[in-house]
Amino acid sequence: MPKRQRRKLRTVHKVVTGLILAVVVIVVTGVLTWRDDIFQTIQDPRQPFQTYEPPAAPDYATAESWLSQPDLSVDPFELDEKGDVFVVVPSVYRGGEHYNLPSDDLRRKTKLQRIVRPNYVTPYGDAGRLFAPYYRQASLYSYMTQREDARLAQEFAYQDVRRAFEVFLTQSPPERPIVLVGHNQGAAHVTRLLHDFFSGDSPLSKRLAVAYVIDYPVPLDLFDDALSPLSPCEGPSDTGCVAAFGTFMPGETSNAERFAERLLVHDGDDFASVENRPLSCINPLTWSRTEDYAPERLHKGGVAAEGLEPDIRPAAQPNQVGAQCLDGLLFVDKPRSRSLRRPLMVGGKFRTLPSNLFYEDLKQNAVARVDALLASGTLPKRAERLDNFELEEIEVNPVTPATDKPPTATFPEDEKR
Repeated sequence: MPKRQRRKLRTVHKVVTGLILAVVVIVVTGVLTWRDDIFQTIQDPRQPFQTYEPPAAPDYATAESWLSQPDLSVDPFELDEKGDVFVVVPSVYRGGEHYNLPSDDLRRKTKLQRIVRPNYVTPYGDAGRLFAPYYRQASLYSYMTQREDARLAQEFAYQDVRRAFEVFLTQSPPERPIVLVGHNQGAAHVTRLLHDFFSGDSPLSKRLAVAYVIDYPVPLDLFDDALSPLSPCEGPSDTGCVAAFGTFMPGETSNAERFAERLLVHDGDDFASVENRPLSCINPLTWSRTEDYAPERLHKGGVAAEGLEPDIRPAAQPNQVGAQCLDGLLFVDKPRSRSLRRPLMVGGKFRTLPSNLFYEDLKQNAVARVDALLASGTLPKRAERLDNFELEEIEVNPVTPATDKPPTATFPEDEKR
């Protein structure tokens, strides 16, 4: 090939290579810029919820419908004098084909067992017996839009949670404190449980050790109406209160804005936006609602666990972050351990973290609040068991059987005759 032609080919090659690189740069830039919109579009079921055929309902009378459930054949008072913990697990289903997670989705069920249970259910085991239902949770897509379809999907998921909680109440004696826990989507459902079962003059409010509402907003005005007479927790051993916070790491500005402005909360009657409403925030390093910065030396430990058996408690990594409540949001330092940071992936800021940054802080605090409620003397006392009492045999006298003929009465007048 002549030298001149070779130069032309090299020039053409450089131009084509440059164009390809330019296209790649444009595509990558576009994906990074609109990645959340792309993620949201992919998860859209593309049909009205009204025509959507929902998955089959779980049967909470069976053990298969519970991610965690104690042995109900054992008397709880033979185990301990602690409480009963009801945990509503976070989102693991992004969306796509369904608005709500099918009950027979083995892939997500495995994720709940391997990642969600050890990180988001296990830490509360020292406070009491653990109950955590599977439920047809709304997809992540349903929390990325304010469409009516999304609200219906959230309502649908809550009805499963409510049915599971009603079963839980039949299995939890009135002498035992109750701890409610919700992470992410589960926190939204716990807020509704508080309204439906613990507000007003409900006797259950006396049994509430604490409700942890984590990574979902709780407007303070709810305590003036929907959540009355409950209140935000003010200290580490308060009972009958709500401990709420939403955590944001450095660089998560857009996620914080979405949390404070775009999410919907149920006020007891309908869904409403959180925009321009002050939010409740408690710092889990101090269990105080002040805006003082808490240094990392107060951090008791985070956990990134996977695949552990239900009775195994993972070792926590302490002193990972400092934390501070500002304008109703909890801002934390970048965790020292990479395993406790948010992974980089499309839609990553919407996904549930495969770790619990405040695992040990929550674990110890739940125990402290249950112990405080038990020590208060406000719960009813269980009657003494009769197992150790001596039984005395009683002689049974024979009873004369009655006859159909009434007895004849004798009067003094008859004797005179």
